Amino acid sequence: MPPTLASLVQHSALKLTVRAGADRLGTPVRWAHASELADPVPYMEGGELLLVTATNLDARDPGTMRRYVQRLAGAGVAGIGFGVGVTYEEIPPALVDAAEEAGLPLLEVPRRTPFLAISKAVSGAIAADQYRSVTAGFEAQRELTRAAVAGDGPADLLTRLAANVDGWAALYDSAGAVVAAAPDWAARRAARLTPEVEL
Repeated sequence: MPPTLASLVQHSALKLTVRAGADRLGTPVRWAHASELADPVPYMEGGELLLVTATNLDARDPGTMRRYVQRLAGAGVAGIGFGVGVTYEEIPPALVDAAEEAGLPLLEVPRRTPFLAISKAVSGAIAADQYRSVTAGFEAQRELTRAAVAGDGPADLLTRLAANVDGWAALYDSAGAVVAAAPDWAARRAARLTPEVEL
């Protein structure tokens, strides 16, 4: 599972504080990206935690902040991490209000937490998630190979395959007839697909 805003807030070393959008902390974070552009949207793909200090924004102006936050929300940004103690000693209320209005999570980043630490935390969590996925794939491959060489027949192999894909599996013969299926109820579904698998 990719990192979420909640997992970053719970990361004890980062010391992030939620200032808006607390009901959306389950949002997955695809990356953390720092940008001080007045409009970073052309450089975003969606799912990013955007890290800013607002050096090029009037973060006290409600209209400016509303437009800025709406553009970010429209681009699918996961949330904003605002570094305090650089340009502003605290997050300006105009930004907090705009984030609440747009439903976009806003996290306060203390001065002692470098943006790089947040980027590393996101990158590490993504790498760990990918490692778990690859490891699970190799383990499933080993389990299926063991089942295939054990000689217990296709039913056992299909049962293990269906469990690994959290679904169902079927084996057809060259004429398109169902030889075996798992779980048992899948035989009817597999039979309905026979016209699509006939050679």
